[in-house]
Amino acid sequence: MNKVAATFSCTLLLGIIGIYLGAAINLEGILGVVLAIATTGAFIVSAIGDLKQK
Repeated sequence: MNKVAATFSCTLLLGIIGIYLGAAINLEGILGVVLAIATTGAFIVSAIGDLKQK
């Protein structure tokens, strides 16, 4: 699986998990957005680190 597919899959999965978890603790989907953004940010930082090593 290439990095783009992995990034999309992880972001989607954590977003969905965050939506359900946020609904359970009355955040109404906000937690899903936060987790999705954090996951995407982590992949961006990882990609920048990979570019610096080359």
